[in-house]
Amino acid sequence: MSGRYPRREYQHGYEPGAPGPDSVPVYRRDIEAGRLDIAGAIELLGCLWFKVADNVTMVPEASEEMFGGAGTVPAITLGGVDSQGEDAVNDLTYLMLRITELLGIRDPNVNARYHYKKNPPDYLRRVSEVILSTKAVPAMYNDVANIAALEGLGESTEHARDYAVVGCVELVSTGRDYPSSSSIMLNLVAPLEMALFNGKRPITGEEQIGPSSGDPVGMNSFEEFWEAFKTQLDWLIEQAIQLNENFGAVHQEMMPSPLLSVFFEGPIAKGRDLIQGGALYNSSGATHIGFADVVDSLNAIEKAVFMDRKFGFADMLEAIKSNFSGVEGEKMRLYLQHRTPKYGTEDRIALKNSRNLIRHLFEVYQAHINYRGGPYRPAYWTMTNHAGLGGICGALPHGRRTGEVFASGITPVSGAAPELTACLNSVAALGGREVPGGWALNLKYTPEANIERMTERFAQTVEAYFRAGGHQVQFNIMTYEMLIEAKKDPQKYPELMVRVSGYSAYFKDLNEKMKDELIIRTQYDLTTGKAVPFPGMS
Repeated sequence: MSGRYPRREYQHGYEPGAPGPDSVPVYRRDIEAGRLDIAGAIELLGCLWFKVADNVTMVPEASEEMFGGAGTVPAITLGGVDSQGEDAVNDLTYLMLRITELLGIRDPNVNARYHYKKNPPDYLRRVSEVILSTKAVPAMYNDVANIAALEGLGESTEHARDYAVVGCVELVSTGRDYPSSSSIMLNLVAPLEMALFNGKRPITGEEQIGPSSGDPVGMNSFEEFWEAFKTQLDWLIEQAIQLNENFGAVHQEMMPSPLLSVFFEGPIAKGRDLIQGGALYNSSGATHIGFADVVDSLNAIEKAVFMDRKFGFADMLEAIKSNFSGVEGEKMRLYLQHRTPKYGTEDRIALKNSRNLIRHLFEVYQAHINYRGGPYRPAYWTMTNHAGLGGICGALPHGRRTGEVFASGITPVSGAAPELTACLNSVAALGGREVPGGWALNLKYTPEANIERMTERFAQTVEAYFRAGGHQVQFNIMTYEMLIEAKKDPQKYPELMVRVSGYSAYFKDLNEKMKDELIIRTQYDLTTGKAVPFPGMS
């Protein structure tokens, strides 16, 4: 196994690795010499899988709101290309896919890289079969897009090709990158609320949190509100970065990492510990929660307030503060929810606002260097924070009520993207070098009786999405009804594994909010390419 080295210095996120170039000859020699057969190899890998999975942390109840159901998320990365750009799929790749299929357990967090120019079609098909069998794993990564993103941060092509996934969806160059990939977790809804209320948030009342960015009621264009939002967002990012720098300074003084430093390229040559910037690459990750909800809120403001003049900003703010109470409030909420542009639909306003937000975040972070001398990497994965943080945020301009969960990762809001192709294209349009930290796109598909036919369509859909520029995608192969039943009768589904946002969990272990979020995620029919109506709705 080649080491996919850790992003953290506690029991989360230590990555076992992937079948490296030195592993395959050893395996083949043992097979040829009769010391090992296929069944024995699968048994050994099964033991490894269980060993990796048995490290389970105890967390307080408060942490369950943000990280519910998670194991220690040890990631194993398969497939893709090697450092020379050649097909890296080999015998051990298929054996690891087989043991993943046989066991169907939460950890390790198995990830399948796919290079649509280099990897064989049979490999994509086999990965698709395993996902349909386990209903949740592995997650899939686009080599072409991810290699380009790492190159954009200054990594050499050879090093970028040799990437692995750590933790949820984050990308690192094997044994060269000390990324601290979850340094910042930023709630994007907070600066939106502060832009709506001139630096204040409903949760804190009249306390001035952010800078004064102007009363939206007096604004004459969407561009004015966009500038106000950026003012609050940039201020919040500055606070987060400063806190991270302060933490890093304490870490450098009190917690050196001499043992870990031995296993990385850089520390010996530089004569510096990892925490002092000794690694070859020294990035810090900043992930964002509430992306789709913020984009849809911007869409609603631009369309309903400034373009169509359907509502005045004062009326919208009053409705938001009252949580859309009363007959008129509910009318407004339904209009905002159903009649304004949605991220995930290829609407030009939604595409513009989603791209602008991605671009702006990238530019803000690229203007900063972390305490180890490396860049900040924006990312879009949420674990279960989208449920926890949603519970402490007020109503929003796109019709979301107070306390409702946010959309996960970079996934569109549940029910907002009725066409699968449009959903995938709108997400893929955000790809490129501006998302170097990774993203989590969650899709739910209806299981089909004809597995052969579904496998074919499944693989074709992934191929098209990756060719369009999508970085990553992960799946739940299950129905609304199955999840509703599992919530009612957890003993009936004790081992139902679901993909959350970058990791897998057993459905019964999730908190109630997170179970509900999994239930309402948009379910697509691969045959029609359309969203399946939620039970009781048409």
